[in-house]
Amino acid sequence: MTTLRGVLTGLVGGAAGTLAMGQYWTKIAPLVQPQSAPPEKGPDKHSIAPLGQVHQPGESSTAALGRLGYEALKGKPPRSDRLKNDLSEGVHWGMGLLSGAAFGAVAAPPSALGGLGLGAAFGAGLWALMDEGVVPLLGLQDGPDAGNARGHLNRLGAHVFYGAALGLSAWALGRALSGDQ
Repeated sequence: MTTLRGVLTGLVGGAAGTLAMGQYWTKIAPLVQPQSAPPEKGPDKHSIAPLGQVHQPGESSTAALGRLGYEALKGKPPRSDRLKNDLSEGVHWGMGLLSGAAFGAVAAPPSALGGLGLGAAFGAGLWALMDEGVVPLLGLQDGPDAGNARGHLNRLGAHVFYGAALGLSAWALGRALSGDQ
């Protein structure tokens, strides 16, 4: 498979993975960790960000990044909850598609089981690198020792779901495009 074909199958797989992650958050996450109390007001006591916290209390990392991008372009914060939600969703989908493209560029699973396993491992790696490392270091979310084990487990589960759907979708599309049936 060429790198371009891998990137394209990865983009499609990234879309499938992002959809799967959304389903995880609505169907499975509440079973792992029921809704908790509202977040505390004020600065993050668990921040590991060298340049300081940039997310607001209760704001997700994707919402924070969307807000920061909007403020950079418009010079003012987004006002409506709908716009804030749309910006967050845009960041979430952008990350899902770009991660899928990266997966597709370097991974060509030889089988459906390989696509599932490789994708799930990729998702777990994204969680460890991005969700537990880079994002808190940038101040876009609380540090790794904030929250509880169930919260971390939920985020890991969401990323594994993302990766598994990504891997299987990229494998299936790659197989269909190559004519192997």
